[in-house]
Amino acid sequence: MADADELAVWLYGRRVATIDRQRGRPRLVYTEDALSHYELGTPLLSLSLPVTERRYTQGVVRPFIDSILPEGESRRSIARDVGVRPDDTYGLIRELGRDCAGAIVIQPADDPAPPKPTTVTAEALSADGVAALVGNLRSAPLGAGGRVRVSLAGMQEKLLLTCMSGGTWGRPVDGTPSTHILKPEIAAYPKTVENEAFCMRLAQILGLDAATVETTEIAKRRLIVVERFDRAVSADGAVERIHQEDFCQATGVPPETKYEEDGGPSLRRIAGILQSVAATDSVERLLRAVTLNVVIGNGDAHAKNFSLLHHASGALTLTPLYDLMCTLHYGDSRLAMYIDSVQRSDRVTAERIVNEAMRWGMSRDRAVATVTDIIDRVPQAMSAARKQTPGLPDELYATVGRQLARLRTA
Repeated sequence: MADADELAVWLYGRRVATIDRQRGRPRLVYTEDALSHYELGTPLLSLSLPVTERRYTQGVVRPFIDSILPEGESRRSIARDVGVRPDDTYGLIRELGRDCAGAIVIQPADDPAPPKPTTVTAEALSADGVAALVGNLRSAPLGAGGRVRVSLAGMQEKLLLTCMSGGTWGRPVDGTPSTHILKPEIAAYPKTVENEAFCMRLAQILGLDAATVETTEIAKRRLIVVERFDRAVSADGAVERIHQEDFCQATGVPPETKYEEDGGPSLRRIAGILQSVAATDSVERLLRAVTLNVVIGNGDAHAKNFSLLHHASGALTLTPLYDLMCTLHYGDSRLAMYIDSVQRSDRVTAERIVNEAMRWGMSRDRAVATVTDIIDRVPQAMSAARKQTPGLPDELYATVGRQLARLRTA
């Protein structure tokens, strides 16, 4: 019988690992089932946790789990609600791990195997029920509580819901997978909903792979609704969870060091990882993303805003873009990850972006062609994205326009 305080890690219907704790410190070991099914060295849960017979200690396990959990006040609020300390990583994932980013499910080891993921098991919500959850996000982040045990990284208020048949919303109870993330406007930064929607639509119009978004108003609050790219939903409601990890997890660093100035991964390190393990177009996709982030003045593209998808086949690809926003509109020009040693988004030139790509090993001709292609197509794409985003502040649009003009002339 499993230790009452052990946790089982499930992936694609298989119990692949066990997490326990020694003097409060989480440890992880792969199961015999995983060892017999996967080759040693397979980056099953994470590049930082390849399959091995040895037990991983907290130095790598805790950062991996912490990157799954919410941050800041959301983490503190949920910890109070479930009766554990905010710094109790093990206790929090025990309570919240039934629906996480990617495909893993973490739950007490003596619980039954997780049910097959489907939207059918969600608890249907009325419009008033959704409004109540949105209105209560400060005290119940993510909509967690009771039978809803979900986890998602980040500090921003957000609500996890399941889109049921007919397009109605449901609560992801009892391990039901959430399919959408609803994020209200950030009070201190007006128009974040329109800001993010515009930037995400701009990416899609440019042909970059980005999460699908829409905007709405619930309980007198503007929200952006993000369709999860780590969920594939069939017509009958069956859900395939697709495993993912962000680059804090991939590099084994805690989420509080997600910024390069705090010791987090650099773009060069991320590019090196992509060259080693991911699809051949991944580095070029990264360069396109970096170029777009400079165009829109997004200084918050840190290591947790880039991730890897771990497909069931074993293939690794860069995830679609997410959390794109013009932070320059709010007066913040700091870069989360430096570009050719430049640390401010309003000082990066197209040449600096090319230099950064050459540091990754990309040829100058290929880098110039990639960066130029994005910059040349942005004006028309900006106009189209603006038409799709009612309420977009004129000054925000102008800020992006100034960034673009500077890149085209510098």
